[in-house]
Amino acid sequence: SRQFPGAPSVALDLLKKTLQIHPQKRITVDEALRHPFFSKLHCADDEPVAQKPFDFSFENQKLDRPRLQELIWEEASYFRPSCLPVGPRRNKTKSSRALHEA
Repeated sequence: SRQFPGAPSVALDLLKKTLQIHPQKRITVDEALRHPFFSKLHCADDEPVAQKPFDFSFENQKLDRPRLQELIWEEASYFRPSCLPVGPRRNKTKSSRALHEA
């Protein structure tokens, strides 16, 4: 609430639940769609359904702080390549972006 003064408490609640780092603690898509924040927008009869399950296996990686920071920079650079202070590191592990696109 300090970072978003004046934001409705229902919006802050949804934000808190969606930004959980641990996947088991994070709100599911169905829970998010039923959240009171979306009450005026959500229509259960008009929600698209994915044709196949998403692969979130990248969330099972054991990450230390440097690797997590690297993944965050990599994700940010996908949208704003100019934000990287140095060139991307080349290694043999799959990036989160590569796993998203697989």
